[in-house]
Amino acid sequence: MARRDQRSLDARRLRRGPSNPRQALRLPALAAAFLFLAGGLACKREDPRIRTLTEQAAHADEAAQQLRQAWSDQFKRLSRARVGSLPPEANLLLLTAEQKQALETRVRIEKDSSRKGLLREILEKDAELQALNGQLAALRAALPEPELVRPNDSHYGMALRFLRARGQSEAEARQTLSRAPIFERLLPGFEVYHFFHQGAYGTWVSRGKAAISPGDFARLDPDLPISERDAARAVGQRLRRELAALETERRSIEQEVAGMQAERARYIEGRTALQSENARDLARLNSLHYLVGVRDQLEAGGIIVVPLFGKDHSGPNWSDAAFTQHLDLRAGSRLSIRAQDLGLKEIGQVSVVPGSYAAGEHYRLTLSADRQVATIELLALPRFKNDKVVFAITE
Repeated sequence: MARRDQRSLDARRLRRGPSNPRQALRLPALAAAFLFLAGGLACKREDPRIRTLTEQAAHADEAAQQLRQAWSDQFKRLSRARVGSLPPEANLLLLTAEQKQALETRVRIEKDSSRKGLLREILEKDAELQALNGQLAALRAALPEPELVRPNDSHYGMALRFLRARGQSEAEARQTLSRAPIFERLLPGFEVYHFFHQGAYGTWVSRGKAAISPGDFARLDPDLPISERDAARAVGQRLRRELAALETERRSIEQEVAGMQAERARYIEGRTALQSENARDLARLNSLHYLVGVRDQLEAGGIIVVPLFGKDHSGPNWSDAAFTQHLDLRAGSRLSIRAQDLGLKEIGQVSVVPGSYAAGEHYRLTLSADRQVATIELLALPRFKNDKVVFAITE
């Protein structure tokens, strides 16, 4: 019983703050003890579940502090390297797959050894950030959603609202809170965890989005002289200016990365187009470009000329556009001509233009027994590469 009274006395002394300057030297340790008491003192006596949740909140708070410091260090590296994209929220400071690829590319081509080392460190630290972020997410997943402290909020008032929302009357809630030490001062941005199990209440205050931690805030004297208060405000203004400069730097880095990504996209697009063009050129150079038609029609269209004496030869309308059929000589050396495709009853004769191509030497012509199909086998393939040939058919 005396032990319990002593603990209550300690908690009341803690809530009142130090009575003289010497006691201020003990405030950091007392603040830490208070944070533990806020979620754990009554819980140890009343409910192991709340004690467990309080310990988990403490671990999550510690992990968040480590992650915040890691984010800050990574932000500085990215600012020095000028190659990262910094999102508006610090807790999203993780590289995307595209940003990692861009950094890895820069590492490969970077000549400056110190800059290359910085880029590698950014990539390595990003992996650590990913791991810390996952650990923090896992810790928070086991906890209830914290309540964000807003201007003029008090820990007691927040806890009272929480308990009333859980069905306790005003008197019951106040009786419950009498057994749970409460933080007298909160800073906007702090996060307050509420734990409630079988009538027992516990709580934990974490830094959240505030500029300082609850422990640091507890160590600040609420009755600072005006000069010191003004100095603290000046520090705050300087920090805000530095934050604005970092935001400007972030936007500059973000624009640089966007430019790099656009340049990479253009390079990939150009490379793909070049590969397609090379493939088309290679196919054209290794193909026979030919035209199959009825001899009289080809002559009437000016594609070929049929002289009285001698072999057929090219006409005035012989042009690249006329040769719409192609045989890739890398894949085959045969082509077939069907009478029905030309509107003929049968194939009587096949003339090859230009006449410099000789049957038996450059090609072999075979007619089916019913003269419906003519098969042409190319013998001298190099001779036909990227050349134009007309196959003129007569009945």
